Amino acid sequence: MSKLKEAFKVVLALYFALVTFIGFVLTYPFFLVFLSRKEWYHLGHITRKIWGKWLFVLGGLRVKQIEEVPIDWNQAYVVTANHTSYLDIPTLTVKLPMFVNFMAKIELSRIPLFGIFFRTIDIAVDRKNIRHSAWAFHQAKQQLMEERRSIVIFPEGTIPVGAPKLARFKEGAFRLAIETQTPILPVTIIGNWIALPDQGKIRFRPSRIIQYVHQPIQTVGLTIDDVDTLKQEVYRIIEQKLASYGYFE
Repeated sequence: MSKLKEAFKVVLALYFALVTFIGFVLTYPFFLVFLSRKEWYHLGHITRKIWGKWLFVLGGLRVKQIEEVPIDWNQAYVVTANHTSYLDIPTLTVKLPMFVNFMAKIELSRIPLFGIFFRTIDIAVDRKNIRHSAWAFHQAKQQLMEERRSIVIFPEGTIPVGAPKLARFKEGAFRLAIETQTPILPVTIIGNWIALPDQGKIRFRPSRIIQYVHQPIQTVGLTIDDVDTLKQEVYRIIEQKLASYGYFE
């Protein structure tokens, strides 16, 4: 019976991979057009939302967003979310009702087809290259200060082996928020690692996902000396929400 269950999980994973590929093939011509000019990037974001909704409907993913307080979605934020699955980007894209893009590791820009996002609308970071990291940080600062457009950063940097348990947070997102005096918007994603775990195995399961948007944290008046305190506060907020759902204490 266990072998049959494992085989069924693989079949589901292959089905979801096919759904993902077909959806992307159908939307790719629009991405090529809308991501060819910066002034059309918002249309590329809308197209990415459509692709994400395709994944949710055909993948049997029920995604609910809960907001701790009323959120001013016209405000620019540095969105800091826990990272547990490759579904995190579609989940945030679809459910956050604002134009956002992502700042993530440069390896994502090298993925065939999908890399188009991190060569255009998103910001890829080569953490092994100091000059490239500085350039990416400058691009993010420029976006927040001049365009007033929100950016999503996973402060763990990558999907941790023990997800949903949090890995150590890096300072970049919090330094960026303080230097631009932009509020932090913490987000806790619950359930993505159940639907599509990152464990080196081909697995997928239709699931219920909750995206919990916490109260924004203001950074006006904070200095670089406050980076560590801010980082620890966001870590505590996300960890406590995960614990409240019984994942770990």
